[in-house]
Amino acid sequence: MLYCNTHRSRHHSIRHILGAIFLRQLLATSLPTALLGSGSYSFRFGGPSWQASPGRFQTQLAMAACEPRMAKDTAYADAVSSARSGDELLQEDGGAALAFGFAFEPLVYEDEAGLRRLHGRLVRPTSSKNGAAVLLVHTAAGPHDVFLRWRAEVLAARGFIVLIADLLGDESGRGWEPEWSQAARQPLVEDRSLLRRRTRASVAALAAVEGVNPHRIGAIGYCFGGRAVLDLARLGAGAGVAAVVSFHGILDDGVLPAADMSAATAPRVLICHGDADPFVSPESRAACESQLRSSGARWDMMVFGGVRHGFTNPAQLLNDNPAFGFDPRAAEVSWAAAETLLLDLAKRASS
Repeated sequence: MLYCNTHRSRHHSIRHILGAIFLRQLLATSLPTALLGSGSYSFRFGGPSWQASPGRFQTQLAMAACEPRMAKDTAYADAVSSARSGDELLQEDGGAALAFGFAFEPLVYEDEAGLRRLHGRLVRPTSSKNGAAVLLVHTAAGPHDVFLRWRAEVLAARGFIVLIADLLGDESGRGWEPEWSQAARQPLVEDRSLLRRRTRASVAALAAVEGVNPHRIGAIGYCFGGRAVLDLARLGAGAGVAAVVSFHGILDDGVLPAADMSAATAPRVLICHGDADPFVSPESRAACESQLRSSGARWDMMVFGGVRHGFTNPAQLLNDNPAFGFDPRAAEVSWAAAETLLLDLAKRASS
């Protein structure tokens, strides 16, 4: 059963109760039993600490064995859910979005060659911005990530149809297994044209969704996904997207030649980068900037001093690797810039 470890009060609203249920179900459908152990689990969701008894939790785990793993571990999931519970946008309108969340529909599609099944997740807003849509492209950990779902919820609350893309062919959340993830990503690292084709297939899958305006699609990528969406932007007018945002993406000159990006139909580009990110050398960053200039792209770059890789994700506070670090200010400022770009896209979609 689900119970509160403090007595009831008027402040214990239905939003808190449903929020706790949401988190319990999220973790129960996301994490293997070995990570959860056999004790009781306490979560904070914008109110008192709520707990789920282990018997019910294990039952839900057994029932949800076919669901994808959604987090590295419980600490990662808790860090993201704690940040989600404080999201002001999701708290609007009585907190309905925060309490109930959004329904994520599986969307299975194939790469352009039809050789790999890709397992995306689609979320629809309660009210659409006239067909404006966003493709979310994952980190090296793959598409099944509570952080990406939170970002997708925020975008859906803004009125966007959102597809969390899958570039790895990850049906069950195996991207959280380092060896599997490395093996799945390596062909895309070695053959950037393959990476580009899978990203294009993801755009095509989103464009084919009922209600999506194919001329008003934006793409956001994190880390590995940042590289993918920038490669997409290098296609210019043939990218199939109107705007591209890279958060702590892997920057370089794209390896493949870039198209002319000066056309009005070429995507606008926003790059959000921490200058203490060890995965991007000064030379690689300079090469990326040089190519964007020479291709005639409409681009902006936000560089945050002293900020490390993964700065948008609050779960990076738990990462012992000094290459990674959450930066609240950089996360807030960069997301505001991305929203401004995407909302302008939605506004143009309605004109």
